[in-house]
Formats: sequence, structure tokens, C-alpha cells
Amino acid sequence: MSPLFLLRPRTLAGRLTLLLLMLLSFLKVSGHAHGQSTAYTVFELPGAGDGIQVPAGLNSFGDVVGRGPHSGESSTRATIWRQYSRTAKLLPALFACEFTSASSINDLGEIVGASNTDQALVPFFWTAAASMQRVPLLPDHNAGQALAINNHGQVVGYFSAAGGTRAFVWSRRTAARELALLPGGNYSRARGVNDAGEIIGTAGTAAGEHAVFWSKDGSIHDLGTLAGDTLSTAMGINSAGDVVGYSKGAAGMRAFLWTKTGGMQDLGVLQGGNSSRAFNVNASRTVVGTSTSAAGDRAFVWKPQVGMKDLNEAIPADQGRVLVEAHLINNRGQIVVMGTRMEDSTDHVPTVADADVCAPAPATVYLLTPSK
Repeated sequence: MSPLFLLRPRTLAGRLTLLLLMLLSFLKVSGHAHGQSTAYTVFELPGAGDGIQVPAGLNSFGDVVGRGPHSGESSTRATIWRQYSRTAKLLPALFACEFTSASSINDLGEIVGASNTDQALVPFFWTAAASMQRVPLLPDHNAGQALAINNHGQVVGYFSAAGGTRAFVWSRRTAARELALLPGGNYSRARGVNDAGEIIGTAGTAAGEHAVFWSKDGSIHDLGTLAGDTLSTAMGINSAGDVVGYSKGAAGMRAFLWTKTGGMQDLGVLQGGNSSRAFNVNASRTVVGTSTSAAGDRAFVWKPQVGMKDLNEAIPADQGRVLVEAHLINNRGQIVVMGTRMEDSTDHVPTVADADVCAPAPATVYLLTPSK
């Protein structure tokens, strides 16, 4: 690994210099991808054997956030795994609660997630300077989660009330604002936001749940479904406003990529499979997710030049690992993957894509870094 990514500059000038070097590195990786598939080195995030570690956010520096075990207790804490140190750090708890979980981290190191109180699960915002604080709920809302944050500090997620869930956007400079609903729908959840302030998530329609896109002006757009399907879910958005997720119908689920000019595209499945889901996309339109295959559930990477590939084919075969779900990718091409060791009794890992934050987690989590 390049020493460039082992240290974190503490000044704005240092960060700008590092971001420029990262961009050059990203362009090199992207250019190479046109010629052949990328190979990766694999690092196992510490603590993965505890069975309750869940990755949820990845920034441009390779820092990963999620939740991990609280020492000596059965509870979990929001956790950050720093790229430069490769060690797990638990964030302080809110209200001396039993559970916190981090959902997203931006390039400034600001983190959002959810924490329980005596009465409900509430969204939080964390910085190194100000520590942990609650994201204020809208009137008549009693719970919620913060699911994503961009580099301008805009936070998105959902609040819950008696009438259902509502997507929101909030920042320290602006009050929380409820996002628009689709016609005929009565609920929504925001899941991602890019630096342009474009937001993606899901919203109810008369026919069921659909992937949606909120423009910077607040207008909502129904992304629809793939042909023959009835439901869809948006999971990730990149800087250009490209959206990934999955469409659902009687035949199963299919990963999709949606663009402003091309609409929704079916990304297919791995050989021998019949179902796939896309979870994240970076600036070069590299998509990651999971697909069934002849060998079982497998993590995939999809690129416009080469299509969908099994990520297991891009790591050393003698490392004894099975990569099952690729959940996160940054613009450098680093990927966070859930998987199992070959000696485990099963190669199937339960998904957390749609599950509640308290759902069981897979046994092992890996950070993949392009090696060429």
C-alpha cells in the first residue's frame, strides 16, 4: 500500500494536497480498468470474528464506520476503523445508551448514525471537536436514523411518527426539513446524498415502494422499476447523480444503474445466478453489490467496460476467503466487503441491506484496495 494513505494531514492545505494526489491515483486506477480487470489486496477489519461488526460508511481516505462490540458487554457501539492505523475505535455513547451504530462518514471525519434512548432510536451527528449530538427531530416525530452525510455536512435519513416514516435533510446551518412524498404515497426514507445536494432513497406509491431521487431544489422523481417489476430500492449515489439499487418482481431482484441520460439499466447476474442487488457506486461508475451464482451468493464489481465480475476472482485464491456482499466503494476504488472464511460452516452471509440496524451481522468484513 502506498505510504500516501497511511497518514492523515491535519491542516486544510494538507488535506487539499492529499485529495489532489488521491484524484491522480484514482485517474490512474480508472484508466487501467479500461484495459483489464482490477486486482485487490485484502485486509480484514479487526474484530470481525465477534459476529456483530457491521460496516456502513467509507470515505475517500479509506476510513470505515459501522458498529462493533462494546468491550465486556453484549451491547454495540458506533465504531470507526481508520485507514492509517487499521484499528477500531469506539465512539462515545449518547445518553449512556446500550446501542449506537454509525451509518456514514465524510472526508472531514464527520460521522452520523443512530443511538437508542430510554424511549426510541434517534439520529446522531459526531465530530472530533464537538463529540456526539442528537439530530433534532421534526415536530410530532419521535424516532429516526441518520443514514448518510456529504462533505458539506448535509445529513439525510428518516424520522418516524404515528403516520409513518418521512425522509429528511438537516445540517448544522439549517433546520431539519421533510422531503417530498410521491403522489399516492405516505412514507419515505432517504439513504444517500452527494456533494451537489442530490438525495436518493425510497418512497411509497399506490403500487408499492419505489426508488426515488430528490433534486437539489427539493423536487422528487420516481425512478420506476425494471421492465416487468413492481418495486425498487435505491441504495447509493455518486457525484454525478448516478444511482444504484435493485428492482424487484415475481422473478426476483435485479441490480440496476440509473443515470439522468440513460434511465434504469439492468446490470445482470453472475453466471448461474438469478438475483442481484447493487449497493454503491463511485465517480467512475464502478458498481458493487451481491449476486447469486452457481457457487452461491458472491460479491460483485460491475464496470461499464467489462460488466459484472465476481470479486472472488480478483483476490489471491490462497487466502481462504469467500466474499459474499460488496457494500461500499470510494473513488480510489477501495471496496468494503462482507464475507466468510473457507473453514466456516456456510458461505452464505445474511444481508443487512434492508434489515434493521439491530439485525445479526456477518462474521467477517474486509477492506479491498486496488493493487495494480
